[in-house]
Amino acid sequence: DSISQIAQLRSPKFRQTGSNCTLSFWYYNYGESVGAAELRLLVDGLKQPTVLWRTYYSQGNQWLKAVIQLGRLPRAFQFSLDKISLGIYEGVSAIDDIRFENCALPPPALSCEGPNRFWCRGTKACIDSLLVCDLVDDCGDGSDEDSCDPDLQCNFENGLCNWEQDVQDDFDWIRIRGPTPTANTGPLKDHTTGTARGHYLYLESSEPRQFRDQAVLLSPLLNPSGNGTCVFRFHYHMFGKEVYRLSVFQRTVSNAKGWLLWYKFGNQENRWIRQTLFIRSSKPFQLECLSPGAQHPFGSFFKGNLPTISTTTSGTSVPATLPMNNCTEKEFVCRASGHCIQMIQRCDFRPDCSDKSDESACGEWI
Repeated sequence: DSISQIAQLRSPKFRQTGSNCTLSFWYYNYGESVGAAELRLLVDGLKQPTVLWRTYYSQGNQWLKAVIQLGRLPRAFQFSLDKISLGIYEGVSAIDDIRFENCALPPPALSCEGPNRFWCRGTKACIDSLLVCDLVDDCGDGSDEDSCDPDLQCNFENGLCNWEQDVQDDFDWIRIRGPTPTANTGPLKDHTTGTARGHYLYLESSEPRQFRDQAVLLSPLLNPSGNGTCVFRFHYHMFGKEVYRLSVFQRTVSNAKGWLLWYKFGNQENRWIRQTLFIRSSKPFQLECLSPGAQHPFGSFFKGNLPTISTTTSGTSVPATLPMNNCTEKEFVCRASGHCIQMIQRCDFRPDCSDKSDESACGEWI
């Protein structure tokens, strides 16, 4: 038999929560042999509990506040606060002032007018249009998420969707679920489901990673925004002592970093944070989610390829002479067939020549 003992405090059952729900409480865990404690989420229909919070051993002679991001939980659930005793009773554990905040669904509205508002079909709530198609059921009836283009969003439950790992970087983003391997870093759950069964992407900062190693995640080709604005929404989690930097770049030329749209530096606490970027572009463009060697999880993305500068570098395997053709100086000659295409189709990541020669030897735009 183990000398350790576990005391469990169970909450009543709750029916559901809204998308901005948080749980907070004050705890005291002090003594040489006081042992650890954790709060688990038990969801109806799910066998695996989700650990929401942990404290390891003595935290000093003080009361500390815990704030836990619950988010949207559509199924009935309850909590289990588990306290582990090491069998040596030299310490005190206590909990007080348990509080839920912002957990109600949005109330029904008699009307919902304006270009930036959305009227939920079933609950009749009136929500901001930026909450539509963001992979979160903000309405409470799912109507804000049931008419969305799957090619413009990804929650990583079924792989990377139409996003890609950059083959030119130093290492790759890793798709996992549940807590990250390193204790006291990263999330314990994903943002989409709010449980340990949901997937997300993260980067591991431990060896053999080097300080300047980079991992880059590439979006699909996105069409020009025209006179409008493209909205890019995502959730990120930056928690731990070794967290460094997370950046998003936009580029209209391949094999180049592009220009910086957004970045965040350092520890942002143990929570998923929503970020919205407004993007304008007259050309097809691509987004790059880039991080040096440090642990940064990515949650869900909401919302191809790009041209490069037309140069030929030494060492490229192209014929020394072009085939017979009737192309003008403003046209590109396909290497195998001699077929003519518009120069604008050169290095646009869309092969127009049968041998794809219009997409070879594309250099960088510095």
